Amino acid sequence: MPMSNISYPHPVLGNGDDINNGEVSPEIEYEISDEAIHLKVENLKTGHSDIDKMLVNGTACWHLRTQCPRTYMRQSFLLDSEDRTITLKGDNYEGAVEIEISVVAQVGVKDYQPTDMHSDYGDAKFSLQPGELIAVGPRYAIHVDKVYDPLKAPVSSLIRITYGSHASGPFEVILDDDLITIKLSKADWTEYDGIRDRAPTIVHSSIILPVLADAIRTIDQNTHTLWGGRLKELLAKKGIDQNYPLAAAQEVLASPISRTFNEVNQRLDRAEA
Repeated sequence: MPMSNISYPHPVLGNGDDINNGEVSPEIEYEISDEAIHLKVENLKTGHSDIDKMLVNGTACWHLRTQCPRTYMRQSFLLDSEDRTITLKGDNYEGAVEIEISVVAQVGVKDYQPTDMHSDYGDAKFSLQPGELIAVGPRYAIHVDKVYDPLKAPVSSLIRITYGSHASGPFEVILDDDLITIKLSKADWTEYDGIRDRAPTIVHSSIILPVLADAIRTIDQNTHTLWGGRLKELLAKKGIDQNYPLAAAQEVLASPISRTFNEVNQRLDRAEA
């Protein structure tokens, strides 16, 4: 996704038609595990003779920034080669991760006048301070899906969360239909919609866990439903005893309380850091 045009005090390659020659379009490959995210960045070239020369002589360097809205983690890296591998700590990233790549000045530059500037600049020359932007590329995005999510796991075809007609108050549960349907009040739906992708484990503990436990408790009365038959098969396949509904639900959801405690503590630690 290209960045929106911004007015800079000097021409920036990749910012609209500031400079009419060259392009920042590196290639990014990645491997994701619970422990780490490995980013492989290739083709770090601009195709602009002046800027590429600055990169070679150390006047400028590549800058890569990662940002994760869910965990609030931001990191910056200076890259000094055309191809580079970066390793991110897996615990720090979850959900959508945005990656921005640009070229910045490493030292002060006087009389900066890149070739092929837009004609509006005329014969102007510019002074750059260390860290100032010289070229900018598109934003990249990857998705780190490490957290167990019952709405994406085997339970995905069994539970639906929606909103009911009531403005406020407790959520409603419908168990005599093909799907287990959870109807939030309109007020709660608004709040839920804002956090369901940012704090999934909290959603699991506060909504999914009690509802799933209640569903398991009544499963023998609901085997005629789609969810009843599939959930019973899932419990049997995993060897989970349905006679203890709350414990069974926690097994199906992979210890949601423990994951919630861990997530909340990580967020509090980051906020206090």
